[in-house]
Amino acid sequence: MNRRNFLIHSTAAAATASLSSASFIASVAAEEPHVAVLLVDTDRASVPIDKRIYGQFLEHIYHSVEDGLFAEQIRGAGFEGPDFQTYWEPLSKRGDVEVAELEFQNGKKSVRLRATGGDAGIRQGRIFLEADTEYAGSLWVKREKAAPKLTLRILSSTGNVIAFIPLAPTGTEWQELAFSFTSQVRDTLASIEIIASGHGTLLIDFVSLMRSDARYDGMLRPDLLDAIRGLEPSFIRWPGGSFASTYKWKEAIGPYAARGYHPNVYWGNYSDYAGFGTDEFLGLCKRLNCEPLIVLAAPTTEPEDLDYAMSWVHYLNDSASTEWGRLRAQNGHPEPYNVRYFQIDNEPMNNGFTPESYAGIVNLYGSRLRAIVPNARIVACGQKRSSDMDWSEKVIDIAGDNFDILGCHNYEYEPDNFASGIDRIRGYLSKLCDYIRASEHPKIEVAVLEWSLQHTYDWRAGLHAAGSLIMYEELSPGLTMTCPALLLRNTTDDPKWTSAIYHDHVSWFPGGSYVVEKLFRQYFAPRYLASATGAVQDVPDRKLLFDKISTQIPTGWLSDSVDAIATASDDNRHIVIKAVNYRGNRSALLVRFLGKAAPERATATLHTITARLNDQASLKNPEAISPLSRSFTYAKDLTIDLDPYTVAVLEIRTI
Repeated sequence: MNRRNFLIHSTAAAATASLSSASFIASVAAEEPHVAVLLVDTDRASVPIDKRIYGQFLEHIYHSVEDGLFAEQIRGAGFEGPDFQTYWEPLSKRGDVEVAELEFQNGKKSVRLRATGGDAGIRQGRIFLEADTEYAGSLWVKREKAAPKLTLRILSSTGNVIAFIPLAPTGTEWQELAFSFTSQVRDTLASIEIIASGHGTLLIDFVSLMRSDARYDGMLRPDLLDAIRGLEPSFIRWPGGSFASTYKWKEAIGPYAARGYHPNVYWGNYSDYAGFGTDEFLGLCKRLNCEPLIVLAAPTTEPEDLDYAMSWVHYLNDSASTEWGRLRAQNGHPEPYNVRYFQIDNEPMNNGFTPESYAGIVNLYGSRLRAIVPNARIVACGQKRSSDMDWSEKVIDIAGDNFDILGCHNYEYEPDNFASGIDRIRGYLSKLCDYIRASEHPKIEVAVLEWSLQHTYDWRAGLHAAGSLIMYEELSPGLTMTCPALLLRNTTDDPKWTSAIYHDHVSWFPGGSYVVEKLFRQYFAPRYLASATGAVQDVPDRKLLFDKISTQIPTGWLSDSVDAIATASDDNRHIVIKAVNYRGNRSALLVRFLGKAAPERATATLHTITARLNDQASLKNPEAISPLSRSFTYAKDLTIDLDPYTVAVLEIRTI
């Protein structure tokens, strides 16, 4: 299964790229020079690499969506649960402010402002305003007694008025009042105030504020959308993760203010009003030109649970002439989404399932899915630990007729195993692919739908990402899909689970894995040519290790040192070499091209990322770990010098 050319050799190079950093190398303990060899024969048969290896996973976790990608700036918009005490501040001078227990939309609480000759209001801070930018929002108001004046103010962090907006409710029923303003200044800690003045009582509910361009075009935060776009995901898995197992999709469609209160009980118990639901997610996928992978909750075999999941499938894919298609059309989306990828729950072993009982779930849900979406690609949950082959094997044997893709999870939880953990993962994935090939269901594909180095986002996470993606490309086409986790998270949440993108309410910075994922995706090529792992001691005449490849005995083998892969476009005119040096000493990757399609003349560009193991970006220094690019002289024998802890991509284009 493993196509790695375990060739650990040396070569005299006709062209050498020196990536040295003198101060960096001086800090590394002296060690004998080592080399790895990559022999690329373009006449040999090649196999495809699936671009779905470069997917992403968007779970509702640690403010990835709420107070993150979703552009809403108001926290606790509907005052439910403890939201008023958590996010709002009462203001009163000859007036009263209280939380009123009453029904509004799908909520049970509103705020009552009672002005008795003065002011009664509420304030929320931590609003981010950009200069020369228009903002739009709304709030729901009901007059209870008399007609006090109602105003909305936007204040700077120093108390200056940025916007003063009179609002004019009419009648005595609930009504939505819209407002807009343009900020002339940038302020990261502005505030919003809603004030009733004079005499009378008003009820306030569901306050919303976003940039106007975001509100009317997808409701996505522009900088975080651009960050995800930079990864060019081939698909996005959503809404979880553990979050998916209890997700109530019906409560996250339709009018924003009516979706109700859904605190995130899995990941921090923070407030969420389900503003980012099915239609918003499918809009994100359309913007990014990627496939959606919907994870269906499948908690039991009870008819009501099965019907709830399948009604979601109908909502996504039925025509507008059907019950669920009409509802989708009423929500502004008359055309079916034609979703093809569906996963049957997530990590069912966490919810008490055995492989046998989960296989029963797959047979039930999978057969219903096939009847509704004949061309569906159905994902079943494989193992979440590399040692648990029994889970995957039983699911394959019992339910293999009713799914197409086995989705496993590969986390490395010990940061110092950023290199060695890859071999462990490679071992079980190779065995799993072999088992499938020998089973009664040999066409099942393997996916890794959660993976990463956890508990750190420093450069070790980047090195681990490089080795993982090289491995996944190498294992294709038996392995067809992967998506790392986490994608986004807020800097203020529990730091244990680490991510590719870190944000606050203003800006973001990349974790160590992000820069590698972006670089490798940018230089994806769809045909596998060759790969290599490890390094050996250098020799004076490097050509001998190519010319005498069948008889030369290498010495000084170093595992967990260098991984490399060569891939190409379908016509072989574009060749990409990706490599990672995990060690704190300099190594060299020696490459020889053979075959009729080996370029005689070509242009080449070398892209490298080098950092110390514990280096990491931050909000203050988001570009602390960044790629460098330089031109490179091409030859059929070439050397790529790899500084300590370096990731490299060499792009070769035939002239």
